[in-house]
Amino acid sequence: MSDTSVKITADGKTLTSSDLALVRSVDVSEAMNAQTQVSIVITCNVDNASNWSTPLDSLVAPFARFQVEIDRGGRSLVVPARATSASWSLQAGSLSTLTIAGLDASADLDREEKDQSALAGMSDAAIASKLLTDGGATPKPGTTPPPHATDQFTAHLLATDWSVLKTLAARNDFDVYLSSENGLLYGVFDRIDPNAKPDPDSSIDLGYGALGGTASVQVQLVTGQKVRFTYGTDGQGEQQIAENDGTGNAMGTKSLGGATTVLRNANDLPGTQTPDVAAERTAFGASLSVTLTAPTMPLLRARRTVTVRGLGSLVSGLWLVKSVHHTITQGGHSQALALTRNALGDSGAGGGAATAMAAAAGVP
Repeated sequence: MSDTSVKITADGKTLTSSDLALVRSVDVSEAMNAQTQVSIVITCNVDNASNWSTPLDSLVAPFARFQVEIDRGGRSLVVPARATSASWSLQAGSLSTLTIAGLDASADLDREEKDQSALAGMSDAAIASKLLTDGGATPKPGTTPPPHATDQFTAHLLATDWSVLKTLAARNDFDVYLSSENGLLYGVFDRIDPNAKPDPDSSIDLGYGALGGTASVQVQLVTGQKVRFTYGTDGQGEQQIAENDGTGNAMGTKSLGGATTVLRNANDLPGTQTPDVAAERTAFGASLSVTLTAPTMPLLRARRTVTVRGLGSLVSGLWLVKSVHHTITQGGHSQALALTRNALGDSGAGGGAATAMAAAAGVP
């Protein structure tokens, strides 16, 4: 499997090297605002009585636990998973396989519908911390506003813990996901920082760069909105109370924010979203897709930033990894990437573009 190694643990037992030789492929899809998906295809053995068996037969049970670990270049992606489906392709006299598909450990939080009314009166961050802790994860919550007396979100609510977490994340423009690091399971409930400093060892050189391949970039030039919030009172027209053009956290020198202007009432937006959040989300109008297969490629992760080089001055620079689909076979490892950004041009350093743009505009 090239420079990538894979470790699979099923029902508490790590597959041996001879067992791994039966594995045809391992797929892991990690994406923002989504549960991590895992799929393993393994060859079936058959005896004289036509009994088909594989080293993964213990996973043919609802929510059976397994773990996939991908190691490459000193970096690891560890996914504690739960089996959600099993399928066989049985061919007499030919290659027969079992496919085990699963979701990450967040599936445990989505198994039981509960009366969630006991959460009333708590802030969204406090609710997330409680539910993640109850689910066996160490919580890493972002900051949310204090609870509002009129917020009836949890009143008489029947829902799974995971559906509550997803709803709260959506109304705060957060992502919620589980991450296994150094043997510990963390539950993250926070906003993704598009200007986080990228790992310098994870830079990818496309186009004429070392990684080559075919990169596809699309940029929507009129999606970024300048959002004006208003309120109305009896006998008066709409009064403007706040606005934002979405350029404050640009990832490059030419922001894609503020191309169009929309007028909204604060009550029209769900939850606790601010004009800053509403405007900045629309500015992500650039997308880049590429599949990496080169032996020198780094192991990339969703929800993190990466520096892209070799695509020219307009689209090289800081990008946010929306999703990574790993496909690992006996022949090698490929990573299908989807990246996004809210600006054009290369600021030269992650996080510096916003300050430079503000200075150019005369903003203190």
